[in-house]
Amino acid sequence: MKNVKRQGYQLAAAICLMAGISNAQAAINNGASSIQAGGTGSAGELYLNVWDQAASTSYSIDLGVTVGNFLSGNLPTTFGQLDQRFINWAATTSDPLIFNVAGNNSYVPFANSANGVLLSRRTGATEPGGITLSTLGTWESRVRDRANALNIAEVAQNPGATATDYAANLSEVTTTGASSYFGYTFWTQNMGISGWNGSAKVRNSGVEDETLDFYFVHSPGGTVGTSTRAIFEKLEGKFSLDIADAKLVWTPTVTAVPLPGAVWLFLGGLVSLLRLQKRAVAAV
Repeated sequence: MKNVKRQGYQLAAAICLMAGISNAQAAINNGASSIQAGGTGSAGELYLNVWDQAASTSYSIDLGVTVGNFLSGNLPTTFGQLDQRFINWAATTSDPLIFNVAGNNSYVPFANSANGVLLSRRTGATEPGGITLSTLGTWESRVRDRANALNIAEVAQNPGATATDYAANLSEVTTTGASSYFGYTFWTQNMGISGWNGSAKVRNSGVEDETLDFYFVHSPGGTVGTSTRAIFEKLEGKFSLDIADAKLVWTPTVTAVPLPGAVWLFLGGLVSLLRLQKRAVAAV
């Protein structure tokens, strides 16, 4: 796992260089080789989904941050701040609410280690097993198709916007029956991935709010085939949804950095020197 994390930090810098696009984008970049009709390939963006299952309504928003920017920690100060549409929707919802986060980055081929998908997973759920790049491609298509469906709904609900409008981060509220609805067949709580606990509950009748871990599932790069195993990289942090303040909060996990062996030798020598000095003073 340590090797995977180290590799992930190297990947982050590489993806950022390839992304080459601003944080402040709007209609969700689906991260595939074509972005809506007539589009061009570039790094995908993250988006949030929130579901009121009892009332059969859901909310989504383009978070305006690319996969590469997120992996590198290059987040704007407004990242995760939701809009008035969310505030109005949340005020009419019932308990509990269910949320997840995703982003696709398959605009580069499997031979590139930046090819992958960001997926949330409920904190405490069983760690995922291995998958092939063929299966990863299926996961990426689900995240891509969800982004496409959300874009159609967001354009319909935001006058003047288009599916390739990148001037503002759009949101939408959907009811059952629409392809952008959270409970639609290719999404739902597990994001359409069998065995993947991809969502968390909040405001759940006095039960402590759940949080989400975040995974970058990607190609190892190099010479690969459809049967090559994908890499699961668990990122250092957690997502929580603050309904009262209308915020999606990413909290990085601060890990202790081990001291090199030379530092321990230096400290040991320093302690010995202080002891000798103390003895010398006592003898005088």
